[in-house]
Amino acid sequence: MKERVLYADILRVAATFLVITIHIASRDFNLYEMDSYQWQVLNIFDSFARMSVPLFFMLSGVFFLDPKREFSIKKLYKKNLFRLVTAFIFWSALYAVIFTWNEYRTFNAEVWGVMVEAFKEGHFHLWFLFRMIEIYVMIPFLRKIAEDKKLILYLVAFCFYIGFILPSYNEFPVSSTVTFAERGVNLDITFGYVGYFFIGYYLAHYDLKKWMKTGIYLLGAAGLISTIMITSVESLKQGEHYDVPYEYLTPNVFFTSLAAFLLAKERLQSKNFSTTFKRVLLEFSTYSFGIYLVHVLIIFLVWKANLNTLFTTPILSVPLLTLAIFLISYVCVKAMSKIPFVKRFIL
Repeated sequence: MKERVLYADILRVAATFLVITIHIASRDFNLYEMDSYQWQVLNIFDSFARMSVPLFFMLSGVFFLDPKREFSIKKLYKKNLFRLVTAFIFWSALYAVIFTWNEYRTFNAEVWGVMVEAFKEGHFHLWFLFRMIEIYVMIPFLRKIAEDKKLILYLVAFCFYIGFILPSYNEFPVSSTVTFAERGVNLDITFGYVGYFFIGYYLAHYDLKKWMKTGIYLLGAAGLISTIMITSVESLKQGEHYDVPYEYLTPNVFFTSLAAFLLAKERLQSKNFSTTFKRVLLEFSTYSFGIYLVHVLIIFLVWKANLNTLFTTPILSVPLLTLAIFLISYVCVKAMSKIPFVKRFIL
């Protein structure tokens, strides 16, 4: 078996699980009263899962910024960027057709216009592809910055101020999940994700002093607790779901994500795993991108069949549904991968 960074594969699969958790929990908030324990359970799951998307960006930074790995602009455009663009075209078209038909149940000039707009904007979870494309385009010169340790820290500090502090202070007039089609280029949002890209590379390739690790863990715990508490308190106060702490470019989510990444690296990097575990892990990691793309459709179909978090207490229903959606999505993606064109370009 080809040598891999196993803790990175574990984090990739875990992040995929957590994204599904977010989309399950957030879908059912309106089914419960905000002062109920069920609503608070969803809040806890959602808050914890917010590290998911940052982990994806951090993991991309680990490999794309590594000077030891072969890199060429030609390969970047012909393979990596082309894959993201074709994935967006296919999945955005698929979601636009399915969800427009589900709403209108007919096709005419007006519905066609709605469908075209839905395609251009992309279904809500496809914003991730826009952000990745933006960063991939910058990789040739980002790799030059990654050659200098001090310059990395300077850039992370700059990105933290521009991409985290300012949007959080202004309570995100532009969401951290906005797409290019919706609002054009927003450099503060872009720089925020560039910050994740570099901090992932830094944590993976440089050893930290013990006091720094302790500080990151404490800030990570504080970040998670503050996400849960601020969301709960402000939602109850305002009488509606206050979701600003859920934004991926908030300091609380930033430090929680850093702590999770560092913990995985420290505890799993030198750990020995069985051959079976490695094989299953590699399988899920390989198809994680496809699972991310298809899982929203699977959730939609499952909820349409009247199966949601109400079937039992959310303490159990959220993780059970997350596991079920993950496995169903994997089976779908695995089947799709048997089609050569599909496997190469849209998964």
